[in-house]
Amino acid sequence: MSRPTFDELGIATARLWATRSADPKVKVGACILDHHHRVVGVGYNGRAAGEPNERESLSQGASGFIHAEVNALLAANWNGEGHTLYVTHEPCSTCARLIVNSRRIVRVLFDADYREDARAEAGLPSGAGILQAAGIEVKRVHE
Repeated sequence: MSRPTFDELGIATARLWATRSADPKVKVGACILDHHHRVVGVGYNGRAAGEPNERESLSQGASGFIHAEVNALLAANWNGEGHTLYVTHEPCSTCARLIVNSRRIVRVLFDADYREDARAEAGLPSGAGILQAAGIEVKRVHE
């Protein structure tokens, strides 16, 4: 019997946290592991503390939810450098920029592609493209 890799554990943890989301459209979870493969932060997409857990709009980018990556970054108990972020969906452009500015994430692994329609139509880079341009390793997990 083989043991799961740390990448498999990281993405499984992100998937588990996604189940906490009240979003009826897209449930997203995130998990940050340090360079010793210990969990330092988790998050899911949801409203701010004390707000009703309801989506404001079904339109892309107008849900009113704080993204899972942001919640994981805010919750992180950082332990040095060289962290890996696991997320159920490719980060949006805003989350990608926040990940870059954390200056602690060196790898991002995600499950599902995410297309920001307006950015794609304008020929602007995706979240993964922004991360790669900043020197962060990005990989889509295939099962």
